[in-house]
Parts: sequence; structure tokens; C-alpha cells
Amino acid sequence: MKIGILGFGAVGISVYYELKDYKDIYILVDEARKEKYENTKFYVNENLITPNYVTNKVMNLVIVAVKNYDLDNALDSITPFVNKNTILLPLLNGIEAHDKIKERFPFNRVLYGVINIEANKNGNKIKASKIINLQYGDEYNYNLKAPLMFLRKLFNSYKINNNIYHDMKRRMWLKWMLNLGINQYSALYNMTYLEMNNKDSLEYLFNIYDEVYKVAQAYKINLTFDDLEYTKNMCRNFKSNRVTSLTDDVNNKRKDESYYFGHKLISLAEAKNIDVPYNKKIYKDLCKKIEDNK
Repeated sequence: MKIGILGFGAVGISVYYELKDYKDIYILVDEARKEKYENTKFYVNENLITPNYVTNKVMNLVIVAVKNYDLDNALDSITPFVNKNTILLPLLNGIEAHDKIKERFPFNRVLYGVINIEANKNGNKIKASKIINLQYGDEYNYNLKAPLMFLRKLFNSYKINNNIYHDMKRRMWLKWMLNLGINQYSALYNMTYLEMNNKDSLEYLFNIYDEVYKVAQAYKINLTFDDLEYTKNMCRNFKSNRVTSLTDDVNNKRKDESYYFGHKLISLAEAKNIDVPYNKKIYKDLCKKIEDNK
């Protein structure tokens, strides 16, 4: 199986790094990026990597690991790597990537994907944890078909923690719920994961999650009360001194994904006449901070 990674940011590079010894893994680029990347040395946790960059090779699986704001442009350039049998696996934050990709490639198999990892990129240097949980699959997964079984075997062989859950849309919302709290809160107050593990921060985060849970119920997403408590317990156990990707982008005045967190949740809530004051306030305050920092 030929595997291509589209997007060479913190997530894309981190996934490549854990699969770098697989014989058929490629970084998908256009000619301009190929020349630029081949003349740049990239390091993951101080280890030099030497990816195989390709501009025109059909893949069996394309892992889409761009930022949300780059997705439309990325899909415009993906054609040389895709035929009717290519499977696409998005690993973006948020809940929109699967549907956008499916709309562009209606006859291809588009999986749901979620990645949990602590990774930050600064220029050509990436600091990353091991992948905490790589989640993938169709919307519902009860009788697994050959491609998913192959991926499970592949990821297991490289000791990548991975799971195919029965309900992947639920898992996608579960991570989005977590990110709506920690990404926005950490970016607003410039906090590490560990620094958010205090009484006042947790109280605000939990109010955000309670609101997201109400919105999920209104849209018949199968999030459970146990999922809500699981998310809160994750925050109670934060110990890392790393920052979220959104915090890293805001601190470095890079284009950020805040729109795909707060704005999307608020829009969904308003469509169902659900009041989400904590989400509204944090999104408004974060937008002001980003604007003031320009």
C-alpha cells in the first residue's frame, strides 16, 4: 500500500516520523514545495529526517494533515495523487474535514480520522510526543473490511497506538469538545497543559464542555455523559509542559484555526437556539487577543 501524507506541519511530520521506515510512504508536494523541502533539513526531536517527496504518484491512502484554513487549496492540488480507488484519511482538528473532502471526492472512500498528539513546529524543527491515539475508520465500524485491517496491522507493527471505534463521528466530536476548551483557553491565557490544571481554569473548561455536550445532543451525536466526564478527567490529569497547537500559532502570530473551534460551535448552537455563553465569551476574547497581537 502506497501511503502519502499531504501537509508537512507538526501533525504530518509526526505521523511520517513514526512511519518513516515503511517502504512506501511519501510526502505529497507540488514542484515548488519539493524544491524548497529538499533544500531544508527537518528535525523531529533533534533527529534528522529525509522524506521521499513526490509530485505525481497515485496513492492507495492519502493522509490529509493540513490546517483547516488550507484544506480547500490542498484539495485543489491533490488530483495527481488520487484515483477512484484511493482512500482519504483526514487528521484535521474540528468536525468539517470529512464532509468537505467527501464533497470534493464523492466516489472515493473517505474515512473519519482523529489524532491525539502533542506536537509543535518551529521552522524546520518539530517537538512531538509519541502518537497518543490515532483513530480512524468509516462512520460506523462493526465488520471491518480489508483496508482497515491492513492499516491496523501496519500501525501495530510500528507500535503506533491506534484504534478503530464503532462510532467514529462520536470520536471526532469527543476530540473537538476537548479542543474547544483547551485550545481556546490555553491560547487566550498562554498556558501549558499543566498550567490549565487548576481550579479556576478547570471550572471554565468544564462549563465549555457542558455547553458543547448540549449542542451535540441537539444534533443527535452519540456523545454520552460518560464521554463528558472522560473529557473533564483528561483535563484533571494534565501534566505536560507543552502548549496546544493553537497556542503555538497565536504566540507566533501565525494564521490560526480559532474560527474552526469557537465560531463553528456558536453557529451550530444558534441554529438550535441553544445558549452557549462560555463559548461565546472565550471566542470573542480570543479573537480580540489575536487582533490586538497583529
